[in-house]
Amino acid sequence: MRVFCVFLVSCFIISSCGTNSEIGQTSVSGDLTTQHVETTTTTTTTTTTTTTSVPVDGVRVERIQYEDGLWNAGNLRIPPGEGPFPVLVFIHGGFWKAGFNETLMTGLADDAANRGVATWNFDYRAVGIPGGGYPGTLEDVAKAIDYLTELDEPLDLDDVTFIGHSAGGHLALWAAGRSGLGEEDPGSNPKVLPHTVVAQAAVVDLYVAAEDNLGRGAVQAFLGGGPEEVPEHYRVATPGVTEARIIAVHGRYDLTVPISQSDFLVDAEGIFNDTATHFDILNPRHDLWIRTLDALDIS
Repeated sequence: MRVFCVFLVSCFIISSCGTNSEIGQTSVSGDLTTQHVETTTTTTTTTTTTTTSVPVDGVRVERIQYEDGLWNAGNLRIPPGEGPFPVLVFIHGGFWKAGFNETLMTGLADDAANRGVATWNFDYRAVGIPGGGYPGTLEDVAKAIDYLTELDEPLDLDDVTFIGHSAGGHLALWAAGRSGLGEEDPGSNPKVLPHTVVAQAAVVDLYVAAEDNLGRGAVQAFLGGGPEEVPEHYRVATPGVTEARIIAVHGRYDLTVPISQSDFLVDAEGIFNDTATHFDILNPRHDLWIRTLDALDIS
């Protein structure tokens, strides 16, 4: 009997140790990123730092530093051919917090590039990283997108789509509405705007998300307080009016960002799934991604 009880206690301890991480952080992102391991070598030029990785199905991958700083870099994927190529800009989520990076979107970026479009998948300073949060996160996203105009690559910058997941969905919507920002606001005067935004399980309404304590205070941490404490931050960070086509993608079994957030995208096209979770959207083989590609006319 004593041996049996010890065995049960041991099993309980092992089980408890395996469930300490937040939903989707280690297990989900790890599963996705290990499928796309890149071997890199670094070369330096006078204008940018570039890392060329092993091509995937003929795709050229460049590691580009869009600003000084460890987190201010991303992967530009160029498909084979002369171009110019349409561009998909991927913006990762993670409740604007440190501990997540652009590898969350690697599977989708690889898949899209293999289908003949260029992809720009970058990281940015998040809460917990020096300079992250408001306004640094917004400034980084704006700089990363506008940096496309400085690249000597076959990119069609009149054919750009923003794709953002979770908090990255908010950032994609915000970036699409940058034309409405005041001259002194972070991210004003955009150089690159999309014709389409794909908001994947996006945090759309920051006020409601803060009231609902979404991500255990993630909005307040990102903006430096609640709406009554820093109203100007909420004004600037709230996605503005855009002429872009909006596609809302969400799973009804999302326990991280409720599908009710997508209801705030009143005029958006909807791509929904009754059983999909928050991270199913990042699976390039999932129904939601396949339907998104179809909506974007990418085969």
